[in-house]
Amino acid sequence: MRSPALLYSLPNAFLLCFATALIFGGAVWVVVALAMLTGGGIDEALGDDESQTGSASGLWLNANLYATLPLLVILTVCLLLLAGRPGAGAEPLSRRSAGGDRCSLRHGLFLCPRRGDSRARTDPPSRQPGGPLVGPVAARLHGQPHLRKLHLQGHHRNVCTYVDAATARRGEYVLSFVARTIADQSLQGWRLEAAGLQRRGLGVWSRYNRVLIGKSASLLFLAAAGLIAGLSGIAAFLAAALFGRLLHEMINYVQHYGLVRAENAAIEARHSWDSYHLLSNALQYNLPRHADHHLRAFKPFWALDAVANSPKLPHGYQTMAMIALFPRWWHRVIDERLADWDARLASDQEDQSFRRADGVSARAAWRHERAAGARHR
Repeated sequence: MRSPALLYSLPNAFLLCFATALIFGGAVWVVVALAMLTGGGIDEALGDDESQTGSASGLWLNANLYATLPLLVILTVCLLLLAGRPGAGAEPLSRRSAGGDRCSLRHGLFLCPRRGDSRARTDPPSRQPGGPLVGPVAARLHGQPHLRKLHLQGHHRNVCTYVDAATARRGEYVLSFVARTIADQSLQGWRLEAAGLQRRGLGVWSRYNRVLIGKSASLLFLAAAGLIAGLSGIAAFLAAALFGRLLHEMINYVQHYGLVRAENAAIEARHSWDSYHLLSNALQYNLPRHADHHLRAFKPFWALDAVANSPKLPHGYQTMAMIALFPRWWHRVIDERLADWDARLASDQEDQSFRRADGVSARAAWRHERAAGARHR
């Protein structure tokens, strides 16, 4: 991989550019456009890189990951200060007491570095890149205190089964998935926490309930937003948090869309969509090397490998998430690959699983759409 120290510094570099633009009156939307191009058009032009980062860079890369949280907090405060000043325009922070932009835009994407054990055994926090603080605090900034436990004990155990809230089903539109997964993840996270407390002989409605503690922390953040900027601050904080959550779940949609795993079957590389686009992988801390994450989730993000027998997406995760907003375009891109997955990788039991869940195979759907396209031409 070319210059990993530089590539994996890009997310924080963009945050610093936002901060600089706000403080000194720079063109914030130029930074936004550059971020979108880096994760989209430029990313597509540069293509794939399947090499692995050397371990010599690990200390710098992990420190860079830690730096994300304070930068997000700074930008969130900028947003609140701007929201608290009626009529605030394009005047830079250097000439007024407040300023900001949609600086919590990337809440969702910056949750990507979380790593948990692929067999749902909870590793000590010290083994999680980003440590015990960055992920939980960022999750509470946009109201997901259940996320860590659910990711480890729910998603990694049930991935690609019908009961996994974070696996998108065949034919499910991305925004419908977002609505369903937010509700289901909240419910499943609560149930997992309640079951764990009951096994330990502790009360569900007690100070030991980490979901309750996390929700309380989220409410405290919201109250702080109100103290800083009143009702406008609360509205701005909620809008940024919801937008970040939307981006996060759109990326989740791409990761396993339409893939199925037979009940109690082993988790294999074929149960995750991989993408090896150079820049978008750097911006998402190698999350799109998703198959290796599910097989060996104890790995730090810079050690994740390209896996030979994983299904591959034609574009980066960010580009695929944008395509998913347009159903006809999405199905033209994904259905052919699902048909190939059915033919080469699905077991007989998995073939029956998705027929039961969705009533039609991707192969049949792809043939139907291709025939319809031929008739149209």
